[in-house]
Amino acid sequence: MDIILNSQALDRLLHRFAMAAKSHHEALEAMDANRAEQHARMVAALYSAIMAAGQLGKEQFSTLLEYPEPVVAAMTAVYIIREEPEKSLRVLQRVAAEPGLLGFRAAAAIERWQNGDWD
Repeated sequence: MDIILNSQALDRLLHRFAMAAKSHHEALEAMDANRAEQHARMVAALYSAIMAAGQLGKEQFSTLLEYPEPVVAAMTAVYIIREEPEKSLRVLQRVAAEPGLLGFRAAAAIERWQNGDWD
């Protein structure tokens, strides 16, 4: 059953997803495993809440693939790759060119998808 969210509530969830994705990345960069895990759980919960809004939630979530910050676009791509594989892979390929951990993680996601190891 889809949850009915007004536009404002859905926008807040999308914003919170973006903030949680950035916080997750910052925790990974700081090598703070506990904080990274907390933010990973928050990202997953927000994704579930957004998807509970049904088709509108899916459509709005996919707009985050175009988010100007690569961390958010990549996290979105990872979550929506099954539904939007071509768009997600384009985002991940772009982000894979980024230096450091972010680029490495995007490249690893691409490799997992291409090898059929996506769970």
